[in-house]
Amino acid sequence: MMLLVTTIILSLLALSALLLAPWSTQGERDRDAINRALYHDRLRELAVDNTNDAERAGMVEELQHSLLQDIPGESAVRARPLPRWVLLPGILLLVAVSLGLFWQTSSVNQVQEWRRVVDLTPELMKRVMDPQAEQLTIEDVALLGLGLRSQLEDHPNNPQDWWLLGRIAGALNNAEMAAQALTRAYQLDPQNEELKLDYAEFLLRSSNPRENLRGGEMLRELQHSGTTNVRVLSLLAFNAFEGQRYQEAIDAWQSMLRVLPQNDTRRAVIERSISQAQAALASGASTGG
Repeated sequence: MMLLVTTIILSLLALSALLLAPWSTQGERDRDAINRALYHDRLRELAVDNTNDAERAGMVEELQHSLLQDIPGESAVRARPLPRWVLLPGILLLVAVSLGLFWQTSSVNQVQEWRRVVDLTPELMKRVMDPQAEQLTIEDVALLGLGLRSQLEDHPNNPQDWWLLGRIAGALNNAEMAAQALTRAYQLDPQNEELKLDYAEFLLRSSNPRENLRGGEMLRELQHSGTTNVRVLSLLAFNAFEGQRYQEAIDAWQSMLRVLPQNDTRRAVIERSISQAQAALASGASTGG
């Protein structure tokens, strides 16, 4: 930014100098001096020439006429140039218009706001990571997303930042950004089970059937890896029930009941869900794959 402002100032100074240059009379004075010097040189040549006096007098007279034509006499009225201060309003107008255009087209306010967000990002990150800190507002979340995108421009191989950006984009209902961020995070860290679970859940909620299938496959991979994550089982049951694979949903919910403590409030909801799936299965609904 500083380089751009310096360039603009130097350009305005150079343009102002060009405006003033045509008003200078130095060139005219230099030309008169050269004509006089040539006149005197020619007189010296005639003085040593062998030409007779009559011819010499005619040549001198002709030189004098030429000099009078090239250099007006002292009595000739010269047009006085306008004083340079007359150009000052024009220069000020030029500066004002240039700076106005720069302010309107350079997005200075947006750049300043972006710098503020970048400086604020570390503090917002600490609040996200600290469960005891004040909860972020929607505006704070949006600012953090902008700050993360700026960080990722400089450090594009940070899976944690991509992962967090994906979750933020999901919270802001920006499905396209969430998909890009979570996909990139998973590519960088495919062994992270929590990240894989977040990615699978996002795919399950997608409106694209192919992404739904991929999300289900990822959940089954997590289940076959020996995990007893309640969230994995819950998502498997939800996915199976939505796909009318009721027995698969029942099995997942029953696995959840074996894992959850007896006093867990979620048990009642799971038991009702199992009853609904059993009723659908008994009524002859498709069991699917």
